[in-house]
Amino acid sequence: MKIGKLSLLIILGIVLFISCSKEEDDLISQNCEANCTEIVGKVMTNNGSTPIPNLKISLVWNHNPNSGPNLIRKKASTKTDDEGNYSLKFYLRDDELDNGFHRLYHDEIENSEFLAPNLNGITALFNLNRDTLLLQNHNVVKKAFVNLTLLNLDDIQGSNKFWTNFEYPSPSGFSQSIDGAIRSWTNDFESNQLLEIAGNQPVVIEIVRKINDITTRENDTIFVDAGTTLNYTVDFNN
Repeated sequence: MKIGKLSLLIILGIVLFISCSKEEDDLISQNCEANCTEIVGKVMTNNGSTPIPNLKISLVWNHNPNSGPNLIRKKASTKTDDEGNYSLKFYLRDDELDNGFHRLYHDEIENSEFLAPNLNGITALFNLNRDTLLLQNHNVVKKAFVNLTLLNLDDIQGSNKFWTNFEYPSPSGFSQSIDGAIRSWTNDFESNQLLEIAGNQPVVIEIVRKINDITTRENDTIFVDAGTTLNYTVDFNN
């Protein structure tokens, strides 16, 4: 699977952060009546068209001080309504204005119809301010399959290279926790590969071949219904 380079750095930082940290509860900040910060949006699936109801959304503040343990401060939580809408209103403490970052995420979805449901981050928010309204929509990717037939793998010799890049563009105005998958192929692979990809939304396939030190790129766009399998053939020589 593939995520953006910035997202990958953020995720790795979060994993290291959580592994040696302490937690604080500041959910009382949701009683904010003045100078509040508010985050609103929708959590959807099927390319941003279908709401995911009753899904818990949480916001925490992450801070790594110069001394002492890392800090995770619980700021706010809510659940999406029947239309996938959510709203979080909270008060930013003084130490949150210039330090650390806020992390917005949803509970993991225990449902096999979603692609990589353990990737549940929505976004990392830096430099939040008081008396601010932010819009943050998020698309949770459904799962489909591609039965990939790879022809002429035996011709991958020497410095020749062959790989496929599956991109999952997020719907306009939405974030996604996963945006693609890159696979590199050699002559050691079986010619038939069953891969998990995004379903119910466009998937852009980039086919990259390096033959005799000349690199070529070919693009195609497919759409696979969630839960179904598309047969797709790629020839290293063509």
